[in-house]
Amino acid sequence: MRRTFLAACLCAGLALPAAALAGPQRMVIATAGTAGALYPMGVAMAETINKHSKSLKASAEASAASLENLRNLASGQVEMGISQNEMAYFAYTGTGKYAGRAMKNLRSLFGTIISWVQVFVPADSPITSIAQLKGKRVGVGAPGSGGEQAARIILGYYGLDYQKLKAEFMGNVDMVSALKDGSLDAFFITHPLRSAPLLDLATTKKVRLLPIAEDGFYQAHPYYSRRLVPVKAYPGMAAAVPTATSRIVMYTTTGALSADQVAGLLAALWDNAGEWTGSHPAVKRYTTLQDALVGLAVPLHPGAVRFYQSRGMQVPARLLAR
Repeated sequence: MRRTFLAACLCAGLALPAAALAGPQRMVIATAGTAGALYPMGVAMAETINKHSKSLKASAEASAASLENLRNLASGQVEMGISQNEMAYFAYTGTGKYAGRAMKNLRSLFGTIISWVQVFVPADSPITSIAQLKGKRVGVGAPGSGGEQAARIILGYYGLDYQKLKAEFMGNVDMVSALKDGSLDAFFITHPLRSAPLLDLATTKKVRLLPIAEDGFYQAHPYYSRRLVPVKAYPGMAAAVPTATSRIVMYTTTGALSADQVAGLLAALWDNAGEWTGSHPAVKRYTTLQDALVGLAVPLHPGAVRFYQSRGMQVPARLLAR
């Protein structure tokens, strides 16, 4: 039908409407490295959008994740991108790494998988709380990593910093090895539950998780949510342990997509969620319409507000842009 319309206009010497010439708007979804859950999720999302949206043509790109995606969203090089919730919160509020350069046009769309902060100590260690890490040898992750950022924030709440303990900047696999051989007293890691290195640790050495349970911590850091690590997550656990989690959230900006485009995009994705949430077990488990707004800290795009309200969902006041 569209080809017939275009041909008729050309034969008659008529000017073509701008919409007919433009076609669907192209958009890029920035994800993360190809090895994890987020790149295949982005590819499947793009395929779903292309199948069910007449106004948008999407493609997914691998990236270095949060920092690069936020930078490219700010410069308009991508229309959608994932980020850890806390990094996006810092960008939106102009705090932390983004002090003095707030990204006020950043907007949330929905939450995806969950990142768990896990603080391991040997099972026979006398350490029972984060505060007791003072003076201890603590693995805090690679410099600038999400785990290292979490370590800074959590230690700070308990009155500690890197000067008050022996911080070791190490990769995840190295931290696991160091706790095994006794060269670390504890380490911080942001990983899925029961990831391969953590299962290896828990099956070869008796370990415990330190709790992050205080209400004050979650009030001070709204980009974290408290969840229980279930009792059977790791061998030897005697009880569930409360810890901090953050969501990997899909973002856009107020200038990248219109309210109509966002509302239509979300309808295409959530009405056909089975086409993309099955791209990885972690995505399938944690990415659902009913939990789309859980843990978000940056206001929603106006088109997202319209969509979720149209589905009878209550949008928290903190997610309404002022």
